Amino acid sequence: MDVGDGERYLVIDAQVHAWDGRPHNQAGPAGEQFLADLHHRHRILDHSPRPLSVDAFGQVTDRSLATDVFGAGVDRAVLQPAGFSELFVLGLAPLAWHTELAEESPGRFVLSGELDPGADRSRVRGIAAQVRRDGLRGLTVVPARRPEARTSLGTPWLRRVLARAEQAGAGVVHVGVGPLVHPVPGAPDWAHAGVVEQGTSVPRPRWPSWAEPVRAGSALPVRARNSGPLPAGGYDATELSELAAALPRVRFVLGAGSLPTGVLCRMSRLPNVHVLLTELLVALRRAPVAAGQALGDLLAAFGPDRLMFGSGYPLVRPGRLAREFATYRYPEQLRGLYPELDVDVRRAVLGRTAARLYGLPVAGQAGEPGLSVGRIVTRQTSQIR
Repeated sequence: MDVGDGERYLVIDAQVHAWDGRPHNQAGPAGEQFLADLHHRHRILDHSPRPLSVDAFGQVTDRSLATDVFGAGVDRAVLQPAGFSELFVLGLAPLAWHTELAEESPGRFVLSGELDPGADRSRVRGIAAQVRRDGLRGLTVVPARRPEARTSLGTPWLRRVLARAEQAGAGVVHVGVGPLVHPVPGAPDWAHAGVVEQGTSVPRPRWPSWAEPVRAGSALPVRARNSGPLPAGGYDATELSELAAALPRVRFVLGAGSLPTGVLCRMSRLPNVHVLLTELLVALRRAPVAAGQALGDLLAAFGPDRLMFGSGYPLVRPGRLAREFATYRYPEQLRGLYPELDVDVRRAVLGRTAARLYGLPVAGQAGEPGLSVGRIVTRQTSQIR
């Protein structure tokens, strides 16, 4: 990516969602409301005079990925699944759809699976075989959004599952990362930017109030377990710290807005814990001082080699977000208090950290001998255009 200052950056977006939230996949009014609230957040967070329409936002296609992600300068995208089976008949962003996209565009996507500790234990059997079959590089662990189904991250069987997945090739585990309508409990104030207030996003009526959609090939109506969208899934920092300490070979990636910044910084003592800056990068526009302080604290605690760029697309389109970070300067009152955001720091955050975690080739490594980062970005972007 060329940001106009003479520097070129390898950009790897570590949080991209390819979903289908159209009416035929919505499991009742709760699914419809959830997608409407997500679209409302997109209109606030994307910071564009031309936000995506409801229809374009509701279905992410290979064409929209080529235009909004790769055509905007992103070189690789990590597809993060998002099941939300309570709200969507086939899942909002299932792995099967991601696998098809990866087969159609070789070398563009990194695949990640999904694991819900609160789901039926039978669903996680054979995880190692699934990792090898689908070529998964990571897993998204979804702390239970249903209080009655919450499972501790310290559960022994979960450690065994993650260890087997790492041995099979999925050594990166995302926790607290996903498309959410509301921040998790205890999230920093800057993470509340774009939160949907009750009654501000009214979905378009898709069917009469007395009717509900039916599953394809079935006459049984789909009834959501909840009357409204699911609350954000939280997790216990102590349990996660113990899990990360018990699995030193697994690289854990936490959302920057998933815990208070001070708590997150204390977890930097674990060398296998990394931070995905998605919510923080968006907040730099709306709360420059508070978000700038959080960025400086995380940079001082973790260093650039454990921070990663992510957009949460389609919630935010990554092109402008990456360029804004590449040219970001601390507000006047914060300058001199935190590590400088020099070119090496920006390169690490925008792409090199993710490339190292997911085993992707960069300049001077296997597969790209002698090429500069700028030449890699130019060549790959031209293939899309």
